[in-house]
Amino acid sequence: MIYNCIVYITAGLILQSWVLPLYSIVAYGAGLKMVDFIVEGFDRNKEVMIITEHPDDICKALTSVFECGATKIAAKGGYSGAEKSIVCFVVNRFQISRMRDIVHFVDPKAYVTISEVADVFHGAKIDQSAT
Repeated sequence: MIYNCIVYITAGLILQSWVLPLYSIVAYGAGLKMVDFIVEGFDRNKEVMIITEHPDDICKALTSVFECGATKIAAKGGYSGAEKSIVCFVVNRFQISRMRDIVHFVDPKAYVTISEVADVFHGAKIDQSAT
């Protein structure tokens, strides 16, 4: 992408016109995003890490609404030194707003980070005959 943008910018400088190079950059970026969607899929999962002092309440609320598990990890605040917990949970992009509402209803002071996840495997059996 960087190489092609350099070529488009050079063409814009030579032609003294920015209309075609800018359209080309936009079209190329859209094409790259479409290839990503085709290869990776449209429905990417998100990992949610919730730092809270109420992990049991949050886990209970999330698992009852989304009907899947959550993982609690013991943690200690780096700045405050307070004992906290991290709740790890995986949702799809359509469930993020509902999850956010639930977490902030249970614990308004919860710190939430959301990261994109490449793959999620759960309950998969390993074929012993293949090894």
